[in-house]
This record gives sequence, C-alpha cells and structure tokens, in this order.
Amino acid sequence: MRAPRCLSIVFCFLAASLPPARAQTYSFTFEGLLDSTILTNQYAGATFGNAIILGAGITLNEFEFPPHSASNTASDNGGPMTILFSSPLRAFSGYFTYGVPLTMQGLDSSNHLLATATSAFSNNEALSGASGSHPNELLTVSSGSGISKIVITGSAQGASFALDDATIVTRCDLNQDGLTTVADAQAILNEALGQSTAVDDLNGDGAVNIVDVQIVINAALTLGCTAS
Repeated sequence: MRAPRCLSIVFCFLAASLPPARAQTYSFTFEGLLDSTILTNQYAGATFGNAIILGAGITLNEFEFPPHSASNTASDNGGPMTILFSSPLRAFSGYFTYGVPLTMQGLDSSNHLLATATSAFSNNEALSGASGSHPNELLTVSSGSGISKIVITGSAQGASFALDDATIVTRCDLNQDGLTTVADAQAILNEALGQSTAVDDLNGDGAVNIVDVQIVINAALTLGCTAS
C-alpha cells in the first residue's frame, strides 16, 4: 500500500529538477529535396513508400495544389502512400490538398488499425475544389497505443494528393502540446496511480507503472523518448 506514496515522492523530487521543456514534435517539410525525388528513407526514423517530391513551378501544379509553405510537397506515387516509423508515435498530422476523397489510417506494429481520419470534401483543389472547401486541409490521427505505420489512400493509381508540413508527436507528449513537461509526467503518474485510465503503457510490459513514468521524465530531461 506504500507504493503510490513512494511514486509521488519520486515524482516530486524529479519534477523539481526538470529543465525547460523540450519539443517532442518533428516535421517533414519536404524542402531541400530535388523535384521528382522518390521518398524512401531521407528522414531519420521514417521509411516512405509510394511517395514522390513535387516542386512548385516544376512537376507540381501549384495553382490547384498550392504548398502549405515554401515550394515542395509529397505526393502519392503509384498507390497509397505509406510511412513506417522505427519508434511508435502518439500522433501524425499533415496538410493535404486532394482531387479525390482521402483516408488516412494509423496502424500499430502488427498492422492493427488504431485511428482513421477522412477528408471533409471529395476534392479541395484551389481552383476546382468542392464548394466550401479550401486547399491544405489539416488531417490528424492519434493513439496512445503507439502508431507505427501511416497509410494515406486517395486514388488507387496515385497522383491524387499533395502532402505538406507533416508533424510527428512522440508518445512522451501525452497532452500533445508539442512539448514533454512536468504536465506529461503528472499525467503518466496519474495513470500509474490509478487516478486516471491507464492507456499509456510506453514500454509494452502490459502495465502503466514507474517504468513508464521514468520514460516520460527522461524525455522531459532531454534524454529522448524511448517508448517502444
């Protein structure tokens, strides 16, 4: 019966020593890559499939598919775009302009579906999109269980959407504010103490406990998020 009190004491001690918050989001802007580059493993920790770089003024029709920022976007090439991650994510989002209805799925390492997002319109191209639509619609999928794979499906043949400014949120950012702070450490502690639903088993041992609390604290201490 003393374990919860011990956890609280440990948390208080460690929380007092936390440095300024460190960002727990990463972005794919697709800038710096040559037009028509096939995306594979250019970004550390991510492997793309069926993806190609389209540059404004070259292969990208920026009048219909304007980039969310700068000049490059990623497009589906020959089928649904896939992204495999070496470490599970809490959330993935991106800005999409599409010519057909779009579905984005987040799956775990065993290909079990965790989360789905669908486009608000059948077409949101800048000039010929559906009434009320706008280019660069933000789509997000998230799951505390850990997303290991993203599948983005438009046309079965590809060449149906442009993705820009994709953002990845690590599993250590429980409140998805872009940072891992004492607030995230408190949230995982509450789960470990049974004060909130235990959904963030960060090391996959079947329970939320002091190990998971330590993982979040380490991330807040800028030691990296080692959630599996």
